[in-house]
Amino acid sequence: MKGVSILFDERKKKRIVQIDMDAIRKDPEGLEDLLDVLVAESRRNEPTISLDEYVKSVKRTKKR
Repeated sequence: MKGVSILFDERKKKRIVQIDMDAIRKDPEGLEDLLDVLVAESRRNEPTISLDEYVKSVKRTKKR
């Protein structure tokens, strides 16, 4: 995306996102999509749960 730079550390890991304020004004939805992708990518190795487990968890929380 134009106006967005991703900076890497010495191990080639993504560390910093620089965003030109004009990029936010020109394409706020595109920027939101990019940030969603970056967050998902950063959580790639985290433990997951099934949809059924999630639904049960939400229902238990609502009962409280």
